[in-house]
Amino acid sequence: MKLGLKHLLLTTALVGVLAPVASAQDNPFLRGRHVAVTDRAQPEYDPEPIQVGSFNIASNLLAAAEFNDNVFGTPTNTVEDTIIRIRPEVVATSTWSVHALSVGANVDHREYTGEGSETSTDYNLFANGRLDATRNLNFTANASTGQSTEPRYEPGSQGSPEPAQNQYLAADIGATFRSDRLLLQARVGTRDNDYQSFYAQRDSVETSVSGRVSYAISPDLAVFGEVSQTDYEYDQSIINRDGSQLAYRAGVSFELSAPFRGEIAVGQVTDERDAPGVADSESLSLDAAVYWFPTQLTTLTFRGFAGITDPGITEALSADTQRYSVRADHELLRNVLLFGEFGFGNYKFNAAPGFPLFDREDKFFDAAVGAAYKLNKHARVEVGYRMRTNDTSGVTSYDIDQNVISVGLRVFP
Repeated sequence: MKLGLKHLLLTTALVGVLAPVASAQDNPFLRGRHVAVTDRAQPEYDPEPIQVGSFNIASNLLAAAEFNDNVFGTPTNTVEDTIIRIRPEVVATSTWSVHALSVGANVDHREYTGEGSETSTDYNLFANGRLDATRNLNFTANASTGQSTEPRYEPGSQGSPEPAQNQYLAADIGATFRSDRLLLQARVGTRDNDYQSFYAQRDSVETSVSGRVSYAISPDLAVFGEVSQTDYEYDQSIINRDGSQLAYRAGVSFELSAPFRGEIAVGQVTDERDAPGVADSESLSLDAAVYWFPTQLTTLTFRGFAGITDPGITEALSADTQRYSVRADHELLRNVLLFGEFGFGNYKFNAAPGFPLFDREDKFFDAAVGAAYKLNKHARVEVGYRMRTNDTSGVTSYDIDQNVISVGLRVFP
């Protein structure tokens, strides 16, 4: 059965069981013994939140200038522009001994000084809550709404008169229960996607249900199995894009003295579409994040994703998608942080009804380097360079290259 956002909010269906409020000594599922260099406390440079009653309020404002040598993400006749970026953010977090609540908002305005049609204002409003029913049982609820603009190099925004903008509304509820070495988790959620202008064929409601069972072999290692299902219901009726995905994964969660911390889940995902004559798609399902702490001054982060996604183009119902990346953060001086990152991946598109000859695969590579210079508790200078390369093959072949240089000042009131 497919559930819409209104059905979920009206029924407030609460499934499963969720994580305990317990101390590190008796909860083998807690992680955090190792501290990433970006999280390491530096009292002389760390911003101090404002305490209002039982809430801590943290805020910051980024003002930056960016130079983009291919703002439209085109293979030829590239256009360059300078973008002024303003990004304020505020988050309030409770300091209660039990239960938890956080609310926040951020705005990301990008003003293109030459190509005004690309100017966009994204925003996100969110609230997250946790209710501690007992020492070993709690319930969670999350909600968010906002607008996001898709990068021009993504398949759904290539060659269009304007970038794809999505006004979304999302909510989920869940619970976790722990008994000694056994942890049971479950969640049900929904997301309403409302794309602007001629991207209306991407309007949809996603409803998801997931569950996980974990067993702690030791305080440093746990194994788990999980299953999730997501139903997709599209507003567009010209092509029937409705369907569902079912994923099974098994994995491990760990924090070793090596020192490593992370979680790796591997399995299979099956994508079924309601349109007649459309074969099911199957793909590797992977979700991985591993952190390595070779020294207190350096942190390496490895991430991997594989699954089936919606590429946002008419000719394809879905795409087998893979993304992999590695990032290094290093504390050169107590007030100077450096980072370097590179990643790669691909989209292999699955043709939609009416496009039997459609054959396309996109491979991409991106890399970035940057630095943050902390002036004091209230300000830091941030600089960065990022490049992206897309290689499209199939019926048509072309390459897209994009380079972005940025410099900005982030202030903490």
